[in-house]
Amino acid sequence: MNVLWVGIGGAAGVCLRALVNILIQSSFPFSTLLVNLLGSFLLGLLSTAPVRMSKGIRLALTTGLIGSFTTLSAVSAELFVFLQEAQYGFAILYFAVSLAGGFILAFCGIRAGERI
Repeated sequence: MNVLWVGIGGAAGVCLRALVNILIQSSFPFSTLLVNLLGSFLLGLLSTAPVRMSKGIRLALTTGLIGSFTTLSAVSAELFVFLQEAQYGFAILYFAVSLAGGFILAFCGIRAGERI
């Protein structure tokens, strides 16, 4: 049954990510950056917020929805493109903001969840 919950959340997360990609079109991968930073915050929040929910719903939201909404593989592919095109400054900036921003926003989400 847990697999079904993850699948339901995953389907929703993929649709949300596709929507963000449609709404934010740019030569710089802002859409990927946004979904990953938002996902980091939400995962931190959901992991600590004392919200009562079933294990299935929690799996649907965390592993399913947030797991499919965020994307490390797209970050890797976009970094590779920056490096192939010798855009080293963009590659460093994108990597730093993705990694540091993800940690900072996950921490902020955890702190916010603890205060609920």
